[in-house]
Amino acid sequence: MHLNLNFIIADDDAVYRELTLQQLALLPNLNCMAVCDSALAVHTALQSQEPDLLVLDVEMPGLSGIELAKSLRKLPMIIFISSHSKYAADAFDVDALDYLVKPVPQHRLMRAIEKARQLQEIKQNTPGNTGFKTDTDQSFFIKDKNSYIRIQFNEVLYIESLGDFVNIFLVNGEKKIALVNLKSLEQQLPAELFIRISRTYMVQKEKITAIDSGNVSLGKIVLPMGKTYADAALQQVTGKNTIRRFF
Repeated sequence: MHLNLNFIIADDDAVYRELTLQQLALLPNLNCMAVCDSALAVHTALQSQEPDLLVLDVEMPGLSGIELAKSLRKLPMIIFISSHSKYAADAFDVDALDYLVKPVPQHRLMRAIEKARQLQEIKQNTPGNTGFKTDTDQSFFIKDKNSYIRIQFNEVLYIESLGDFVNIFLVNGEKKIALVNLKSLEQQLPAELFIRISRTYMVQKEKITAIDSGNVSLGKIVLPMGKTYADAALQQVTGKNTIRRFF
């Protein structure tokens, strides 16, 4: 059975707005609370509505979808839709659930909505502050349905923020979801093992194979590094071991 999701949609392009609504109408158990033609209209709607999900165009007059997300204290799950891929990094920097490029294929929209349902189900079934628990200096637990799963620190490759949730990517290729935000996780994980490289990502230091001022490589996986994190990350990872060239 599909979990019910309440959403608000916003797009200043009436054609794409209607097309997205038609695509969403094909999916079960979705309830549209408001249809808006601007981010400012969404902001007004949020004064009286509490949706589970926002489906937002990025480029809108007056206030962009990303600027709206940055202005909100309490952030619902967000799926951004845009005509351009160039805003994807900014979108994920505000913990977007997904970023879709117009014209959006039905299967990509379905995948994004299913991700939202999964996160909402975890949120509903996990009491506050129980989604993540530190165990020893070697491992931690995450809540998975009715049980806790132990994850060893050395099994973690990197962690991705999803707002109130995180994706934990493991070295064996598996992905786990935990109900804890990245800031809280950063405070609880050992700083000698894990390092924050952007608002979106945290990585295990020992898994880093290459690093520069813009990117961190974990083998074949390349993650963007935020400008405000670059200097501290480079220092923590390379320390005094970097071979420098003097002129």
